Amino acid sequence: MKPFNLSSRLFTTVFWQGILQNTDQWRSELAALSDALKRLDDLRTAADYNTGSISNSAAWCLYSLARYFQPLHVIEIGTFIGKSTWALAQGMDDHQGGPGDIFTCDLSNNIKVPWTGKTKLVQFPKTSSTEMLKRLSGIHDLCFLDGRVGDEDLKRLDSLIDQNTIIVLDDFEGMEKGVANLKNLKTMPKLANHFLIYPASENYLQELGFTSHSTVAVMLPLSRVALSNQG
Repeated sequence: MKPFNLSSRLFTTVFWQGILQNTDQWRSELAALSDALKRLDDLRTAADYNTGSISNSAAWCLYSLARYFQPLHVIEIGTFIGKSTWALAQGMDDHQGGPGDIFTCDLSNNIKVPWTGKTKLVQFPKTSSTEMLKRLSGIHDLCFLDGRVGDEDLKRLDSLIDQNTIIVLDDFEGMEKGVANLKNLKTMPKLANHFLIYPASENYLQELGFTSHSTVAVMLPLSRVALSNQG
């Protein structure tokens, strides 16, 4: 018999509706995160390389992903002023699970993120992704890639993830690095059963009250998907 086919386009709509469904109830958390992101912008004056950062809607997507899936061990490539780091850490704190940790690196800058929450933040300033990955061990639940990964990174990353690790890609649009990273990551056997989730649509984000768009995509392990009669 013919199976039921669910495309990435259709699944993307359902996925983000599920992940962001509590936005109205979490308005106080959203306000707190927005205030923190504004304060982090002041760190730009300390940047040796001042570049772009994620939007408020992208930060909320990261927060909601972390709060929904409840990862305990996270790798981030691309700290900059720490907006994505903060969003992930706050989401990890707010799901009230066990204490987690985030390992994050930035090749160009040495900016200390003023995080004081429960989640342990380990920064690798002025450090390449390859060098950071060499120094890590164990299996990580979620990886957020806001930097281009190369062949050596993939070799190191392979020992730090398994078939259940969620991969999150920033700058997933056009010919940006998120799209290039997807192409490279799809060569990894451990990610063969990961399903691509496109960024949340701008129309949906506007319905939730955001004026910015998100470029955050997700490679979701099929093991993280369950069918439910209610929801």
